[in-house]
Amino acid sequence: MFHVERMSKTQHNKILEATDYLVSGESFSIHWDPIHQRARTAVEHLETLDAYYESSDYISHSSKPDSFISTLYVWARSFMLSYKYALLKQHLRSNGRLLDVGCGTGSFLSFMKKKGFDVYGVESNAKARNICLQSNIEVQSTESKLPLASYDTLSLWHVLEHLPEPESRLATYRELLKPEGILVIAVPNFESHDRIHYQQHWAALDVPRHLWHFTPKGLINMAEASGFDLLQKRALGLDVFYISYLSEKHRGKSLPFVRGTLKAVWFSFKALFSGKHSSCVFVFRKRLP
Repeated sequence: MFHVERMSKTQHNKILEATDYLVSGESFSIHWDPIHQRARTAVEHLETLDAYYESSDYISHSSKPDSFISTLYVWARSFMLSYKYALLKQHLRSNGRLLDVGCGTGSFLSFMKKKGFDVYGVESNAKARNICLQSNIEVQSTESKLPLASYDTLSLWHVLEHLPEPESRLATYRELLKPEGILVIAVPNFESHDRIHYQQHWAALDVPRHLWHFTPKGLINMAEASGFDLLQKRALGLDVFYISYLSEKHRGKSLPFVRGTLKAVWFSFKALFSGKHSSCVFVFRKRLP
Protein backbone atom coordinates (compact mmCIF):
# COMPACT_ATOMS: atom_id res chain seq x y z
CA MET A 1 0.00 0.00 0.00
CA PHE A 2 2.77 2.44 0.94
CA HIS A 3 6.38 3.04 -0.02
CA VAL A 4 8.39 2.06 3.05
CA GLU A 5 11.99 3.12 3.60
CA ARG A 6 14.64 0.56 4.55
CA MET A 7 14.23 -0.28 8.24
CA SER A 8 16.74 0.89 10.83
CA LYS A 9 16.84 1.33 14.58
CA THR A 10 15.80 4.97 14.26
CA GLN A 11 13.47 4.79 11.27
CA HIS A 12 11.35 1.65 11.30
CA ASN A 13 8.89 1.54 8.38
CA LYS A 14 9.04 5.29 7.87
CA ILE A 15 6.59 6.38 5.17
CA LEU A 16 6.27 10.17 5.53
CA GLU A 17 7.98 13.23 6.95
CA ALA A 18 5.33 15.82 7.88
CA THR A 19 5.50 19.39 9.17
CA ASP A 20 3.70 20.96 12.09
CA TYR A 21 2.12 23.88 10.21
CA LEU A 22 0.09 25.09 13.18
CA VAL A 23 2.58 25.86 15.94
CA SER A 24 6.25 24.96 15.65
CA GLY A 25 7.22 24.39 12.02
CA GLU A 26 9.06 21.24 13.16
CA SER A 27 9.15 18.04 11.14
CA PHE A 28 7.98 14.67 12.45
CA SER A 29 8.35 11.23 10.88
CA ILE A 30 5.36 8.94 10.42
CA HIS A 31 5.82 5.17 10.55
CA TRP A 32 3.57 2.39 9.27
CA ASP A 33 2.54 -0.49 11.54
CA PRO A 34 1.49 -3.41 9.31
CA ILE A 35 0.32 -5.53 12.25
CA HIS A 36 -2.18 -2.96 13.58
CA GLN A 37 -2.92 -1.45 10.15
CA ARG A 38 -2.25 2.11 11.26
CA ALA A 39 0.53 4.70 11.23
CA ARG A 40 2.08 6.56 14.16
CA THR A 41 3.84 9.86 14.62
CA ALA A 42 7.28 9.53 16.17
CA VAL A 43 7.25 11.76 19.26
CA GLU A 44 10.12 11.38 21.68
CA HIS A 45 8.70 13.21 24.68
CA LEU A 46 4.91 12.95 25.03
CA GLU A 47 4.96 15.17 28.12
CA THR A 48 5.81 18.15 25.89
CA LEU A 49 2.75 17.83 23.65
CA ASP A 50 0.64 20.42 25.50
CA ALA A 51 2.78 23.19 24.04
CA TYR A 52 1.78 22.13 20.52
CA TYR A 53 -1.87 22.96 21.26
CA GLU A 54 -1.13 26.56 22.23
CA SER A 55 -2.37 28.37 19.14
CA SER A 56 -5.12 30.90 18.52
CA ASP A 57 -5.80 28.98 15.29
CA TYR A 58 -6.69 25.77 17.13
CA ILE A 59 -10.41 26.04 16.38
CA SER A 60 -11.68 23.13 18.49
CA HIS A 61 -10.71 25.09 21.62
CA SER A 62 -12.38 28.30 20.41
CA SER A 63 -15.98 29.26 21.05
CA LYS A 64 -16.36 32.31 18.79
CA PRO A 65 -15.36 32.68 15.12
CA ASP A 66 -12.90 35.46 14.35
CA SER A 67 -12.27 34.95 10.62
CA PHE A 68 -14.09 33.91 7.46
CA ILE A 69 -12.73 30.36 7.64
CA SER A 70 -13.47 29.96 11.35
CA THR A 71 -16.98 31.28 10.69
CA LEU A 72 -17.46 28.61 8.03
CA TYR A 73 -16.04 26.03 10.42
CA VAL A 74 -18.50 26.98 13.15
CA TRP A 75 -21.39 26.94 10.64
CA ALA A 76 -20.34 23.50 9.41
CA ARG A 77 -20.01 22.31 13.00
CA SER A 78 -23.60 23.42 13.70
CA PHE A 79 -24.81 21.55 10.63
CA MET A 80 -22.86 18.45 11.64
CA LEU A 81 -24.42 18.44 15.10
CA SER A 82 -27.77 17.67 13.52
CA TYR A 83 -26.14 15.08 11.28
CA LYS A 84 -24.46 13.40 14.25
CA TYR A 85 -27.71 13.27 16.16
CA ALA A 86 -29.58 11.80 13.20
CA LEU A 87 -26.83 9.20 12.81
CA LEU A 88 -26.78 8.21 16.46
CA LYS A 89 -30.38 8.47 17.63
CA GLN A 90 -31.27 4.97 16.42
CA HIS A 91 -28.63 3.61 18.80
CA LEU A 92 -29.17 5.92 21.78
CA ARG A 93 -31.45 5.45 24.75
CA SER A 94 -33.74 8.45 25.25
CA ASN A 95 -32.57 10.67 28.11
CA GLY A 96 -29.50 8.47 28.56
CA ARG A 97 -26.20 9.44 30.15
CA LEU A 98 -23.73 10.67 27.54
CA LEU A 99 -20.00 11.16 28.12
CA ASP A 100 -18.05 13.08 25.46
CA VAL A 101 -14.27 12.62 25.79
CA GLY A 102 -12.24 15.53 24.44
CA CYS A 103 -15.38 17.64 24.37
CA GLY A 104 -13.62 20.93 23.54
CA THR A 105 -15.89 23.88 24.22
CA GLY A 106 -18.91 21.58 24.58
CA SER A 107 -20.87 22.27 21.40
CA PHE A 108 -21.90 18.62 20.99
CA LEU A 109 -22.83 18.27 24.66
CA SER A 110 -24.87 21.49 24.62
CA PHE A 111 -26.75 20.23 21.56
CA MET A 112 -27.43 16.83 23.11
CA LYS A 113 -28.48 18.42 26.39
CA LYS A 114 -31.22 20.28 24.52
CA LYS A 115 -32.31 16.91 23.13
CA GLY A 116 -32.89 15.70 26.68
CA PHE A 117 -29.69 13.77 27.36
CA ASP A 118 -27.84 13.80 30.66
CA VAL A 119 -24.44 15.04 29.47
CA TYR A 120 -20.92 14.98 30.87
CA GLY A 121 -17.54 15.80 29.39
CA VAL A 122 -13.81 15.19 29.68
CA GLU A 123 -11.47 17.92 28.46
CA SER A 124 -7.81 18.45 29.32
CA ASN A 125 -7.59 22.00 27.97
CA ALA A 126 -8.38 24.43 30.80
CA LYS A 127 -9.64 27.23 28.54
CA ALA A 128 -12.09 24.95 26.73
CA ARG A 129 -13.13 23.35 30.02
CA ASN A 130 -14.00 26.74 31.53
CA ILE A 131 -16.23 27.54 28.55
CA CYS A 132 -18.11 24.28 29.19
CA LEU A 133 -18.53 25.11 32.86
CA GLN A 134 -19.97 28.52 31.94
CA SER A 135 -22.61 26.61 29.95
CA ASN A 136 -23.44 24.51 33.02
CA ILE A 137 -21.91 21.36 31.57
CA GLU A 138 -20.12 19.12 34.06
CA VAL A 139 -16.61 18.52 32.75
CA GLN A 140 -13.62 16.71 34.25
CA SER A 141 -9.98 17.07 33.23
CA THR A 142 -9.49 13.27 33.09
CA GLU A 143 -11.52 10.06 33.26
CA SER A 144 -9.82 8.89 36.45
CA LYS A 145 -12.59 9.87 38.88
CA LEU A 146 -15.57 8.97 36.73
CA PRO A 147 -17.94 6.24 38.00
CA LEU A 148 -17.65 2.87 36.29
CA ALA A 149 -20.50 1.29 34.31
CA SER A 150 -22.41 4.58 34.45
CA TYR A 151 -22.78 5.84 30.86
CA ASP A 152 -25.11 4.72 28.09
CA THR A 153 -22.99 6.38 25.39
CA LEU A 154 -19.36 7.48 25.19
CA SER A 155 -18.19 9.56 22.23
CA LEU A 156 -14.82 10.65 20.86
CA TRP A 157 -15.11 13.09 17.97
CA HIS A 158 -11.64 13.32 16.41
CA VAL A 159 -10.02 12.57 19.75
CA LEU A 160 -8.66 9.00 19.70
CA GLU A 161 -5.88 9.95 17.28
CA HIS A 162 -4.54 12.35 19.94
CA LEU A 163 -4.31 9.82 22.76
CA PRO A 164 -1.29 7.73 23.75
CA GLU A 165 -1.93 4.00 24.18
CA PRO A 166 -5.32 3.79 22.42
CA GLU A 167 -5.85 0.13 23.39
CA SER A 168 -5.54 1.06 27.05
CA ARG A 169 -7.99 3.93 26.57
CA LEU A 170 -10.55 1.67 24.93
CA ALA A 171 -10.32 -0.69 27.90
CA THR A 172 -11.04 2.26 30.19
CA TYR A 173 -14.00 3.37 28.09
CA ARG A 174 -15.41 -0.15 28.18
CA GLU A 175 -15.36 -0.02 31.97
CA LEU A 176 -17.13 3.35 31.99
CA LEU A 177 -19.97 2.13 29.76
CA LYS A 178 -23.02 0.28 30.99
CA PRO A 179 -23.66 -3.25 29.65
CA GLU A 180 -24.27 -2.97 25.88
CA GLY A 181 -23.35 0.72 26.02
CA ILE A 182 -22.54 2.59 22.81
CA LEU A 183 -19.05 3.79 21.85
CA VAL A 184 -18.77 6.40 19.08
CA ILE A 185 -15.39 7.10 17.46
CA ALA A 186 -14.70 9.58 14.65
CA VAL A 187 -11.22 9.72 13.10
CA PRO A 188 -9.54 10.84 9.86
CA ASN A 189 -9.12 8.03 7.35
CA PHE A 190 -5.47 7.36 6.48
CA GLU A 191 -6.64 5.46 3.38
CA SER A 192 -8.78 8.33 2.06
CA HIS A 193 -8.44 9.79 -1.44
CA ASP A 194 -7.40 13.16 -0.06
CA ARG A 195 -4.65 11.61 2.12
CA ILE A 196 -3.25 9.74 -0.87
CA HIS A 197 -3.37 12.91 -2.99
CA TYR A 198 -1.82 15.32 -0.50
CA GLN A 199 0.68 12.91 1.09
CA GLN A 200 2.86 14.78 3.63
CA HIS A 201 0.81 17.96 3.15
CA TRP A 202 -2.46 16.30 4.23
CA ALA A 203 -3.84 18.56 6.95
CA ALA A 204 -5.38 15.67 8.91
CA LEU A 205 -1.89 14.38 9.71
CA ASP A 206 -1.74 17.36 12.12
CA VAL A 207 1.60 16.27 13.59
CA PRO A 208 2.54 15.98 16.40
CA ARG A 209 -0.94 16.41 17.90
CA HIS A 210 -2.19 13.38 15.97
CA LEU A 211 -0.16 10.53 17.38
CA TRP A 212 -2.05 7.92 15.35
CA HIS A 213 -3.31 7.71 11.79
CA PHE A 214 -6.00 5.03 11.60
CA THR A 215 -7.33 2.96 8.74
CA PRO A 216 -10.90 1.69 9.09
CA LYS A 217 -9.71 -1.91 9.24
CA GLY A 218 -7.14 -1.12 11.90
CA LEU A 219 -9.59 0.79 14.06
CA ILE A 220 -12.31 -1.84 13.81
CA ASN A 221 -9.87 -4.63 14.66
CA MET A 222 -8.61 -2.70 17.68
CA ALA A 223 -12.13 -1.99 18.98
CA GLU A 224 -13.25 -5.58 18.48
CA ALA A 225 -10.17 -6.86 20.31
CA SER A 226 -11.08 -4.46 23.15
CA GLY A 227 -14.56 -5.95 23.60
CA PHE A 228 -16.74 -3.97 21.18
CA ASP A 229 -18.86 -4.97 18.19
CA LEU A 230 -19.27 -2.70 15.15
CA LEU A 231 -22.82 -1.51 14.53
CA GLN A 232 -22.29 1.15 11.88
CA LYS A 233 -19.66 3.01 9.84
CA ARG A 234 -20.49 6.30 8.12
CA ALA A 235 -18.72 9.21 6.47
CA LEU A 236 -18.37 12.67 7.95
CA GLY A 237 -18.94 14.35 4.62
CA LEU A 238 -18.00 17.95 5.34
CA ASP A 239 -14.60 17.21 6.85
CA VAL A 240 -12.97 16.77 3.45
CA PHE A 241 -13.70 20.39 2.50
CA TYR A 242 -11.89 21.89 5.48
CA ILE A 243 -9.05 19.37 5.27
CA SER A 244 -8.56 20.00 1.54
CA TYR A 245 -8.53 23.77 2.05
CA LEU A 246 -5.84 23.48 4.74
CA SER A 247 -3.87 20.99 2.66
CA GLU A 248 -3.78 23.43 -0.26
CA LYS A 249 -2.47 26.09 2.15
CA HIS A 250 0.20 23.70 3.32
CA ARG A 251 1.29 23.21 -0.29
CA GLY A 252 1.56 26.98 -0.70
CA LYS A 253 -0.97 27.10 -3.53
CA SER A 254 -2.85 30.24 -4.57
CA LEU A 255 -6.61 30.39 -3.98
CA PRO A 256 -6.49 27.50 -1.47
CA PHE A 257 -10.19 27.79 -0.59
CA VAL A 258 -11.27 27.48 -4.23
CA ARG A 259 -8.77 24.74 -5.02
CA GLY A 260 -9.62 22.85 -1.86
CA THR A 261 -13.36 23.05 -2.48
CA LEU A 262 -13.08 21.75 -6.05
CA LYS A 263 -10.83 18.89 -5.03
CA ALA A 264 -13.04 18.03 -2.07
CA VAL A 265 -15.99 17.63 -4.44
CA TRP A 266 -13.91 15.24 -6.55
CA PHE A 267 -12.68 13.27 -3.53
CA SER A 268 -16.26 13.00 -2.25
CA PHE A 269 -17.48 11.73 -5.61
CA LYS A 270 -14.77 9.05 -5.75
CA ALA A 271 -15.52 8.02 -2.17
CA LEU A 272 -19.14 7.31 -3.09
CA PHE A 273 -17.85 4.26 -4.98
CA SER A 274 -14.73 3.34 -3.00
CA GLY A 275 -15.84 4.15 0.57
CA LYS A 276 -12.51 5.93 1.15
CA HIS A 277 -13.94 9.04 2.79
CA SER A 278 -11.76 11.68 4.41
CA SER A 279 -13.19 11.07 7.88
CA CYS A 280 -15.39 8.31 9.23
CA VAL A 281 -17.47 7.74 12.33
CA PHE A 282 -17.78 4.26 13.81
CA VAL A 283 -20.52 3.15 16.18
CA PHE A 284 -19.74 0.19 18.44
CA ARG A 285 -21.64 -1.66 21.15
CA LYS A 286 -19.98 -2.97 24.29
CA ARG A 287 -19.90 -6.74 24.04
CA LEU A 288 -21.38 -8.66 26.93
CA PRO A 289 -18.96 -10.98 28.78
